[in-house]
Amino acid sequence: MSYRVFSIPPKVRIRENIDFPGPVVIDGTVLGDISCMSLVVGERGIVDGTIKADRVTILGEVSGEIFATHITLKPSSAVAANIFHKHLSVEDGCLFEGNSRRHTAPLELT
Repeated sequence: MSYRVFSIPPKVRIRENIDFPGPVVIDGTVLGDISCMSLVVGERGIVDGTIKADRVTILGEVSGEIFATHITLKPSSAVAANIFHKHLSVEDGCLFEGNSRRHTAPLELT
């Protein structure tokens, strides 16, 4: 089954949890937990909560916890979180403060 992208545009602020079966793109602010297939936090995106997704790419700001099979921290990202992953890519220039734990099945930890 193919899903459309659920997108939070810039200047939009959500104070709720998001549970979506498809891909999610955050360019605004989410104060709550996110559970989805894949997540991209754009350069202006902010997430404060727990993230659970197969694939997470961060260009913006994230605080909380991240549970994902694949996590990519891009150079513009600022992450203050505990992350649980199978594969982690940390690109030069990103800011990361927290703990990183490798796990064979990180999505099962939540």
